[in-house]
Amino acid sequence: MITGINTIRNGIENGYPIIESILSLLPLVDEYLINDGGSTDGTLHCLLKLAQAYPKVKVYSIPDRPSIRWDCVSDVINHLTDEAKGDWVMRTDADELLHETDVRPLKKAIEENPHRIMRFDRREIVNRWRGITKDYYPPARVAKKEPGLRQDWNHYGGDEYLYGDEWVDPKRELTPTFILYHLHSVFQDNMINKRRNDAEWLAPGDKARAETYEKFKGGHPTKYVPPPHEEVYPNLPSLAKGLVSMGSYRVREELFDVDYVETLTGLNY
Repeated sequence: MITGINTIRNGIENGYPIIESILSLLPLVDEYLINDGGSTDGTLHCLLKLAQAYPKVKVYSIPDRPSIRWDCVSDVINHLTDEAKGDWVMRTDADELLHETDVRPLKKAIEENPHRIMRFDRREIVNRWRGITKDYYPPARVAKKEPGLRQDWNHYGGDEYLYGDEWVDPKRELTPTFILYHLHSVFQDNMINKRRNDAEWLAPGDKARAETYEKFKGGHPTKYVPPPHEEVYPNLPSLAKGLVSMGSYRVREELFDVDYVETLTGLNY
């Protein structure tokens, strides 16, 4: 049994394609635990509506607290990990998607995994949907649920699973096989909100994040013009293709229709 885990706060305002992120994992997992950290932008309403359509989704409402180095996120993830019924847990960020063609091979790989964790080749969507590039580290996002399992932010600035105080694969020697598509900055109109959220909520007192927000807040994104269809990166997950035309993120209501999503992805939800 596999449990999916995620957490979000004001995902719509901050440009996180949270509905698409959840849906990309649902065919893989047996349950999906998502925490809303106190959204004021309609995100919680959308999550509850999604849970009505997809019984695997279970919504929690544990309030985020301002913290240093994203520790408030780790606290919630660790709470959801304790709640998980799965033998394995997989967590994704709210702007990460799994490709539908990877669902069945990944499920098989998890079931046969001789290690306690699995790394992913996280790729950034770049150049306005025209390509992807490697991220700077391969995150450990799948872990076997054993006593002492917890998630933490390490000195790389990346999130990792560990057991007690034991880092699993600290030298990152496990070779990632599957891709997580990271949609970090594809919605320019949302970036100012996202930077403010990082600086004032997730990492208050962090000088670098505060300076980044100050640099961004007076800016005005250029008018978004979607790339021609033939120039869009062809191997995007199908759930991402509906995002290409958006200058800022908005929830696609048709994604609450199970039959529509099954037709879109070719998977059984």
